[in-house]
Amino acid sequence: MPKISDHASSLQEAVSVRYNNAVYDIKRSGKDVIVLSLGEAFFDLPPASLEGLPHPEGLHYSHSRGVPELRERISRYYHEQYGVSVDPEAEILFTAGSKAAIYFSMMAVLNPGDEVLIPEPMWVSYPEQARLCFAKPVSIPYPNKVGDFEHFLTDRTRLLIINNPNNPTGYVYSKRELQYLSDMARANDIYLLSDEAYSDFLVDRSFVSAGCLDEAKSHTIVCNSISKNLGISGWRIGYAIAGAEFIRQLLKINQHVITCPATNLQQYLVRNFDSLIQTTTPQITDVVNKRSVVADYLQKQGLEAVSGSAGFYLFVSISPSALDSETFSMRLLNERQVCVVPGFGYGPSCDKFVRLSVGSEPLDRIYRGIDAIKSLIAETRHA
Repeated sequence: MPKISDHASSLQEAVSVRYNNAVYDIKRSGKDVIVLSLGEAFFDLPPASLEGLPHPEGLHYSHSRGVPELRERISRYYHEQYGVSVDPEAEILFTAGSKAAIYFSMMAVLNPGDEVLIPEPMWVSYPEQARLCFAKPVSIPYPNKVGDFEHFLTDRTRLLIINNPNNPTGYVYSKRELQYLSDMARANDIYLLSDEAYSDFLVDRSFVSAGCLDEAKSHTIVCNSISKNLGISGWRIGYAIAGAEFIRQLLKINQHVITCPATNLQQYLVRNFDSLIQTTTPQITDVVNKRSVVADYLQKQGLEAVSGSAGFYLFVSISPSALDSETFSMRLLNERQVCVVPGFGYGPSCDKFVRLSVGSEPLDRIYRGIDAIKSLIAETRHA
């Protein structure tokens, strides 16, 4: 076999995806697994039908910025929900999920050797996407606060990435914190990329977008996911909002890598976006409330989780255990048939945590999973 590139060989798998693939393999063998690792909420949605959509247009390429009607609808949504004004003709671009939007944005910003600041706990793909751009990811270890981020700036820093609300903790940045980061980005001539894939997962709808604090979009990139907020992760539809010149650069990358997102799925969303929002909004409230109930159960079991209030994840400490998070998670899966995501995937400072998702299992099975976590911690405590 011809040699694989050193660059590809040096990349790490996405740890959350690796564990979920293991779950799929175990389930295919007929075994039951309590799945607390999936990064999505399972909503009750009507079957998707392509009937009545434009035909044969849906069989062919669409605009590389995204179907115009979808750009208009999401631009209006960001203005209505978050007060961010977006020009649908120039300041928004759709691509194959928010993961692609983030990576393409890095490609548009970074030169080889540039640095990307990433506060931990970080979403698992940020550092590897930076490396794919031949840039250097610079972790800000947990539990540094927003006011500490500037200490990690160097003359090679080009980008700061935040995940708001945060995956895996559910932490939500305040308007004051976002203003601080926006001012820091402007003062240091860097971009602030705000990954807002869980923007709707707040019970009180108090989310503040980073786009609110940079009206000219001179140094801010907002990436979001229709997939997460509408419970259709398998559709891989996401978007970026930024200044017109930045979107022009992003457009070239989008054209060369994917051409356009799936045309029929975009058309379906144009027609059904409002009804999907009406269907998923109360279910989002339910899953966030469910997170709160599970947090209470964790506390009653003597287990600690990082403070957060949004989304459907909890970042649970396993620190009494002598095991690292990878060994702990593998034993939990193999010995107790409970799947979580090891904390090391969210940064080196997070190796004594595991991520627990409440989006895909009923409460009784989640409680059984938590009991298994507690049991394994007790079994593997430091002597």
